[in-house]
Amino acid sequence: MTNPTGPQLVTVAPGVHAWIGAGGDSNAGAIDTPDGLLVIDAQQYPRLARQFREALAEKVAKPLRMLIDTHCHLDHTHGNVVFADLPILAHAKTLTAMDQALGPRSGDRWTITDFPTKLRMLFGQNIMELVPDGDPAQAWFRQRISLPDYDTVTIVPPSQTFADEFAFQLPNETVHLNYWGPAHCDGDIVVHLEKSRVIFLGDLLFHGRFPWLGDCDLDGWIDRLARVLTLDIAVVVPGHGAPTDLAAVARFRDMLIALRGAVSQAIKSGWSEDAAVRDVHLPQYAGINRYKDWMPLDVKAAYRYLRGK
Repeated sequence: MTNPTGPQLVTVAPGVHAWIGAGGDSNAGAIDTPDGLLVIDAQQYPRLARQFREALAEKVAKPLRMLIDTHCHLDHTHGNVVFADLPILAHAKTLTAMDQALGPRSGDRWTITDFPTKLRMLFGQNIMELVPDGDPAQAWFRQRISLPDYDTVTIVPPSQTFADEFAFQLPNETVHLNYWGPAHCDGDIVVHLEKSRVIFLGDLLFHGRFPWLGDCDLDGWIDRLARVLTLDIAVVVPGHGAPTDLAAVARFRDMLIALRGAVSQAIKSGWSEDAAVRDVHLPQYAGINRYKDWMPLDVKAAYRYLRGK
């Protein structure tokens, strides 16, 4: 269902739409309500956000009601500026993370131009510790944000926040926004349409791509996915990759468990961090996209997380 040449708007249930990023880029979505569309995430830069908004106008032809940010990372929030005419809703921890990472705002938004801050907003606050200046691995990350779209990044924060849960009561549907604790980052929410049996997981799920751990709470992430697996769900929209099902969620969780277990065993065996980065492998997952690029850095992140517990 992914389109390698461009993003694609697909309908995953009546009145429920998913915007699937090209080649595994970040996803977004929209839910049709009597008062307009609830938009879920805003894309990784304004040019794509405008494409998303135009596609919604063409397909649904309804006003927009609100934007929901599933978490703070730049590939889901850089496009907020294109939706700044709407209320923007997120968990309180998402706004806190932005405030702490970006400092005082210029008016109602932040403008950032320096490479480290942009990278931290994309990959987590510990990215420059995981990939310090001089590390050859940093070349991949510099290329990742080399488009002119990233030269100057403007971030519009949430205008409304909630704690733990929020719900939209629609005539024939209840849309639940749930926060279950730290996971892929501190502030991840899921958007669950109870009767449609659809869930938007944000970056709790990477489908068809090896995960990026960054500054995650690895145990929390695994536990949150276990909670997802208890729900009655027919369609899962991941943060990256094609819409899928609960079986894919279970497989992804198993991958995180395998990664945690391999690094934990290395620590118990007395391996140094460098030895673990060099010698911990998950050959059963080596064919997954981004494994080669991210596995060593994920081992480093997991090693530090587990040693710090």
